[in-house]
Amino acid sequence: MKKFVTFTLLLSLCQFIFAQDEELTDLSFNPALYHSTKAYQPASHTHKYLVDKSNIIVTTDTLQLPFVDDFSTNRLRSYKWIENNITDTFRNVFGTCLGNEGVSTIPGRFMQDTSWSYSFDTLTQRIDSTAKAPIAFTFFGPATSVCFTQTPQNFTYWPEYYTYTFDSTAGKPRDSVLVTGSPSDSIYYAPFIYFSKAESGTLWFDNYAYHNYTYPVNPPTIGVATLDGLNEYGLPYNNANTNTYGTADYLTSLPINLASVTEGDSLYLSFFYEAQGLGDSPDKNDSLIVEFKDNSGAWRTVWSDTGYSSSLYVPQTFKQVLINVPQLAIPYTYFYSTFQFRFRNKASLYGNNDHWHIDYVRFDKTRFATDTNIQDIAFVYPFPTILKNFTLMPADQFSNPADLRDSITLTVRNLERDANNNPPATNFTKGAEQVYPTPVVIIAPDVLQTFNAGDYNYLQVSPSAEYTIPVATVDSLILSSTVLINPNDSRPQNDTLHHTQNFNSVMAYDDGTAERAYGISGLGLKKFAYEFNLNQPDTLVAFQVQYSQVDVNISNLVFNFNGWSSVTLNDMSFDDASTRIFSLDNRRPFYIDSMNGFTTYKLDTPLILSGKVYLGWTQTDTRRMQIGYDLNSTLGKQHMFVFTGTTWKASTITPDGSPMIRLIFDSNYWGGTSSVTDLTKDENRITFFPNPTSGLLQIRSEREGVLLDVTVTDMLGQRVKHENGIINQVDIRDLQNGIYLLSAKDNSTGETHHSKVIKAAY
Repeated sequence: MKKFVTFTLLLSLCQFIFAQDEELTDLSFNPALYHSTKAYQPASHTHKYLVDKSNIIVTTDTLQLPFVDDFSTNRLRSYKWIENNITDTFRNVFGTCLGNEGVSTIPGRFMQDTSWSYSFDTLTQRIDSTAKAPIAFTFFGPATSVCFTQTPQNFTYWPEYYTYTFDSTAGKPRDSVLVTGSPSDSIYYAPFIYFSKAESGTLWFDNYAYHNYTYPVNPPTIGVATLDGLNEYGLPYNNANTNTYGTADYLTSLPINLASVTEGDSLYLSFFYEAQGLGDSPDKNDSLIVEFKDNSGAWRTVWSDTGYSSSLYVPQTFKQVLINVPQLAIPYTYFYSTFQFRFRNKASLYGNNDHWHIDYVRFDKTRFATDTNIQDIAFVYPFPTILKNFTLMPADQFSNPADLRDSITLTVRNLERDANNNPPATNFTKGAEQVYPTPVVIIAPDVLQTFNAGDYNYLQVSPSAEYTIPVATVDSLILSSTVLINPNDSRPQNDTLHHTQNFNSVMAYDDGTAERAYGISGLGLKKFAYEFNLNQPDTLVAFQVQYSQVDVNISNLVFNFNGWSSVTLNDMSFDDASTRIFSLDNRRPFYIDSMNGFTTYKLDTPLILSGKVYLGWTQTDTRRMQIGYDLNSTLGKQHMFVFTGTTWKASTITPDGSPMIRLIFDSNYWGGTSSVTDLTKDENRITFFPNPTSGLLQIRSEREGVLLDVTVTDMLGQRVKHENGIINQVDIRDLQNGIYLLSAKDNSTGETHHSKVIKAAY
């Protein structure tokens, strides 16, 4: 008995020493925006043109009142729109107005006469001179009001130069005299400025904020703009260390014409805001700030709020703020033709943290300080997956209706202050169709129902009972679902939800967006296993992982990927080595520079699997290997298992979510073939190769000179690329690694050919 007690104590001590801790951490980058690091400069602008990143002059239209954005659709500037739409370029630009407009300049000394360079020839004992090349300059004038609207002037200058006294023996200068001319003072100039045109259909000048539907908790309506510690590319502003702090994001309106508005018109800006949501709580020294720009170009703070000493004190609710636009002391005013307002936040600059979520911005006349009522009935959250067990699954694994959810609840909110006192009767319709391979209605269109729209309302969709899906064996299937409410309000943009369910080759529990990062820390051997249950035997050809960068660099962390056929819980005698089906040894985290950042790993030998399969990793490094963790889908939580030093146990991490690890099944897709033929099998066959591809797909057709209109769709059914008149190749290098459906319409025959394409980095 004493020996047993001693053994138990030793075992407990061993478990304590080698204990592993599951951890969720805040992301240091946004995988939905992650593209590339780029220098950041705050926008500064005053007139009909705006200055972006200190050297791009953007011409833009002026907005009229009212200004309303509920963020149900993305009205921020598109990624790299300004940079990709440069209309003109000028070199060596100067003028006193540049600094006033926020253009970055550098000093230089120049002259109007020819300048020379000198050397001494020791053989001939002569001084030789060579004329320096002139430098072309562009002058945009001194007047701020017409700085970039007038025709520029061209000037030629030479740099100032020196004359020398030479050592006749060595030929080296012994003394020098600076030769100056007119102008002799320094010129402040910009080596380059670019002209671009603002994007039409937008309301905001910049895109530093992150438009999303996944971070907020109980927003007024669907969609928010999130301010955090990341730039517009989803990367930290400054991750040199964990102490970097300062102004991070801006959300700046386009110019608004207030020339005919007076203080008597009672002009107010209102908005809703929430701290943290599903993200990171702003700390006490963090802040959200609202600023108005006066007619001198100065930004004035008109409202602010600070963060919290602890996440325990953060209210999970949106607050509404109203700010009056007052008259300023002459000569300053807000009532001019190109007024702007902006949100900005002060935060830690090294990661995806200190979140503030902005919703339902309204800016208009004839309002008052208690004007909080909004006549709008709207959806609150997106339409989720229609699947019961996964967010994505292969078509040949799909069992209808067993794999469809029994019920989906969609939340509708009535923002009327007294909505519950007299809730209006509101119609809603729901419908669904099979989009691919054959368009078929799978739920009766325009099924009209009615509900009384109180404060909060919950509409039901029952896919397993309502969807009639044709029975067929296909390797790709796309279903589209729609729910529409029809209230009598002014914001139809937030009254419709669409969802596309793409059945292809991927099996996943996550929705493609990471709110946190999951990992295991501690001493000793650490293992993680993620369970996937197959309805029928299939061929595993690859898997995908989304790595999330954190403030500690773990690019040199070494680990092994493992696949197991089973794990046994709470059994110290169980050896999972006997159930290991594959291993990829000595791997390191690989961060993908693309949307969503999934790294795709191809198996050297495809594996035919059945029943349950467990994919995970093994590591001895004490640092956490961070995997993207989706808080909006909890389907993966019950399938998470960790090795705690002696046994396998179910994960106890909170809150519930899904690690972003995906399996790719396809026995016909990723074998020895180097191309994928079209799925329609018509006689005018078109093929795309190589496949898999690193980005450039070549086109092969039995007929020469075929012009194709090519559309590329991602696994969520969203169009990510479209090009017309393609002949030889399709370039998808700018897309993330993953699987896509490629549709190519033959302009001569009108036929559309479909192919699955996988993009992977080697």
